[in-house]
Amino acid sequence: ILITGCNGNLAATIIPVLLNLNFKVLGCDIHDSNSIETLETIELGLNEYTKCNLSNENEIMSLINNFEQAGFPNYLINNAGISEGRTFNKVSLDDFNKVLDINLTGTINITHPCFKHIYKQNSGGIIFTTSSAGLFGQHGMPAYSCAKAAIVGLALSLHLESKNKNINVNVISPFALTNMTKTFLTEDQSEKFTADKIAPFIEFLLESPEVSGNIFIAGGGKFKVAKMYENDGIALANISRDSLSESFKSLVDSTNLIYREDASESFDAL
Repeated sequence: ILITGCNGNLAATIIPVLLNLNFKVLGCDIHDSNSIETLETIELGLNEYTKCNLSNENEIMSLINNFEQAGFPNYLINNAGISEGRTFNKVSLDDFNKVLDINLTGTINITHPCFKHIYKQNSGGIIFTTSSAGLFGQHGMPAYSCAKAAIVGLALSLHLESKNKNINVNVISPFALTNMTKTFLTEDQSEKFTADKIAPFIEFLLESPEVSGNIFIAGGGKFKVAKMYENDGIALANISRDSLSESFKSLVDSTNLIYREDASESFDAL
């Protein structure tokens, strides 16, 4: 099993769980192998560590070459990511794209070869980490929200692609005290949202191949599922600004919501 962003607080609670399940645990992160962060991770019992910036083409190719020689992981936990703190009005495009490179492009870069291997062998699983910012948006985090929303679309598409195989693909939005969130959480929140309350759920997903295509929210011992719905909508014979205005209340009504399995099902209902 490969876990990206393995030097973070969340990964530090997940790695012992994976080892306890007798997984061979591979980790990658942007830090050098002799850095304090990496040495602390290796002390947890990590079987193999590779320094890799997932948005760097040369480094990702080197990681893939290692897999081709030693074998691809059967499971992937996409945990790597960086945060931001600028509104869209103030952020430069360079900084915006830098966040996309790590959180989205980097995730795609490592998921593509791993998914091809998992798909070919008809067994395995992928867990993506998103964020409530990707599900609902967040002021001051436009690039992060954009990347994390795109990850949801990717994950659901891979779930549909592998639906008839022994593969599960899920998304988790974790609320936990990490290096990324510690500046946002109060002391009480830090005590409530400890990372060790997420790890058992990762274990559950890895051991439940029948559970796939879900978006989970987890934190502080509470677990939820998030889904995209559409309502009945309105049908207009004469479409105009006035008719739309008159029917707007019905258009946004949320009393009768419908879940769609995929985009085709939504199209067919029009």
